[in-house]
Amino acid sequence: MTIRSLNAFGRFALELCALAALAWWGAHVGPGRVGSVALGIAFPALAAVAWGNFVAPRAPRYLPLSGRVAVEVAFFGTAAGGLAATGHWLLAAVYVVVATANTALHHAWRQDDEARRAVAARPSRAR
Repeated sequence: MTIRSLNAFGRFALELCALAALAWWGAHVGPGRVGSVALGIAFPALAAVAWGNFVAPRAPRYLPLSGRVAVEVAFFGTAAGGLAATGHWLLAAVYVVVATANTALHHAWRQDDEARRAVAARPSRAR
């Protein structure tokens, strides 16, 4: 396994961690049990929709680099903010450092463009 593939795997892991952090945050800030469940579902769902529509390799509205970076900063930054808001300051700081390094390498190595080309090269599965 190369360092580039480890970075790609790390990015996927950071995405999953962001969704978990957003769910955790939503569950903690929700008013009452129903509010906690609703926000625990809504926060990661909204983030996943934004990621899937604008950043993911199969995104229908794939943004140029500056737009993708803006969505990534909002996505990872909100997750870190959620961790900090629940009192996990050290975890939030570590998450920010790791996500920043991963994203910088991801774009320096143009891994987003590689993934987009790989998805486009695959034959589509018609239903």
